[in-house]
Amino acid sequence: MTDGSRGEGATDGMMTRGEMAHASGLSPKALRLYDANGLLHPARVDPATGYRYYAPAQLDAARTIAALRRLDMPLARVREALACDPSARTELLLAWWDERRTALATGLVTVESLVTQLGDDAGPGTASGDLRVQERTVPERTVAAVAFRTTQAELVPRFTAAVLDVRTALARGGATFGTEFWVVYHGVLEAPDAYVEVCVPYTGAATPTGAVVLRAEPAGREAFVEIGAQRCAFPQILGAFGSVRAHARERGGTVGPAREIYPVPWSDDGHVADVAVPLGGTVLDPAPGARPSLGP
Repeated sequence: MTDGSRGEGATDGMMTRGEMAHASGLSPKALRLYDANGLLHPARVDPATGYRYYAPAQLDAARTIAALRRLDMPLARVREALACDPSARTELLLAWWDERRTALATGLVTVESLVTQLGDDAGPGTASGDLRVQERTVPERTVAAVAFRTTQAELVPRFTAAVLDVRTALARGGATFGTEFWVVYHGVLEAPDAYVEVCVPYTGAATPTGAVVLRAEPAGREAFVEIGAQRCAFPQILGAFGSVRAHARERGGTVGPAREIYPVPWSDDGHVADVAVPLGGTVLDPAPGARPSLGP
């Protein structure tokens, strides 16, 4: 018997399977799988009821597993990544991603060539007519962020590693955060390289550390489209960027950097991300000390 919520036999200070699933983005089924494979054992199993409990300190590992499995990283490689320090983990991610790129080299070259040709005619991100652009008001948010140069080919492993690093820094400082993160584009990824900023919204106290800066994301209006997992892939996602940019131009407002917002745990079905642009003059408003990390 396993638990889905805090119930009989609960242990103070521990997390039930349901609580761990909600906080980490791993489903109860995935938690059972990673227990069986030795990646994430419960800290305690009640011998009488079978209730499983996890220590709060295991949450970082659970979120790391969720992020890496979203990339379809094999379990053996995930195990290696969990044993690494942050810098070695980034190198492992990049090395594994390079292996995947090599295996798919022929198809990748074909896709990149086609995207370049389309970009020459229509510019990056041609609008897609089957996407519904919506608008919403967003409150001011405090985010921890890290920025770096990258190419489109290395984007996914780089931003995944950055999300894990930012969450680690926030956890050490005692801040509260969830599964949501953003990828903000300060350049065009079709260029040789571009500035990309990974942001994790948080509440509570936090301290800048290393490359991680803290800043306020101002309140305002934004245009967005909701997309599923299949549309998140490159180059399919370019249509979503084209749609929100076209909507912003029609509005006549100043458009800030485009971004991908991942508000919910990854799933192969349903809504997993928003592609959005700020409207009406809303632009990034970095805290003191943040801007140098974004500039050349």
